[in-house]
Amino acid sequence: HMLQFLLHSSTAFTLARAPVLNGHPLAPATRARHHAVVAREIAFVAQSEARCEPFAATRARPLGDWFAQEDALRILMSQAESCRRLDEDAPPGSETQRWEVVTPIEFPGMVARSVTPMDIRVDAAADRPTLSISSGASETQCSGGPGWAQALLSRIGEIATTVSSNTVDVQEDEGGGLTVVSRVKLTVKLSIPTLLLPPFVPAGPFERSGSESLQKLLDRDMGTVLGRFREGYLTWATGD
Repeated sequence: HMLQFLLHSSTAFTLARAPVLNGHPLAPATRARHHAVVAREIAFVAQSEARCEPFAATRARPLGDWFAQEDALRILMSQAESCRRLDEDAPPGSETQRWEVVTPIEFPGMVARSVTPMDIRVDAAADRPTLSISSGASETQCSGGPGWAQALLSRIGEIATTVSSNTVDVQEDEGGGLTVVSRVKLTVKLSIPTLLLPPFVPAGPFERSGSESLQKLLDRDMGTVLGRFREGYLTWATGD
């Protein structure tokens, strides 16, 4: 899973920065004073374009109306453990919406969850609707496990920055059918201590490997999500 990969990567670097005593990381309150850690910046970048199978829209329930439905947005965010709308007081079908997605990752004896706000803008034009989804700053919430581990995991945001965008629109194929197209771009930047990545070690191989992993996840997941988005519309359009 894409978000799990990001959390795994960030967690590894966060834990690696923690001072240790007798093989156990020190809690933040017990750490000795030390100079600021010099870090190197590396970036993982991936982008993908996916599309669903062609289909025909109905006049009774335009495709643009489906784009603004909460069920449609939930499908696009279905890779997460859960999602919920934050601006519940906004009227149904609002052009701008704010959601929150939660993605878990399990560790022995504890569970960490990445909580990320998502800003959504919908242009519900009847024939050629468009929506865009962009991520905000994530935070990590932990349950179970020792206090020092929870404290370290909560600091992931200090070394990792993730920026993602997803633009979804509609295109017409040569046969007159409609297809939903998703264009995703994902950038992950990590600030890695030079102790782990010294200046004489080239960052290129790390960036290529991380980018390739992200790319595989995007290529694997987005086609499935768009297939469900298409089926969701066809079910909704023929409903009562």
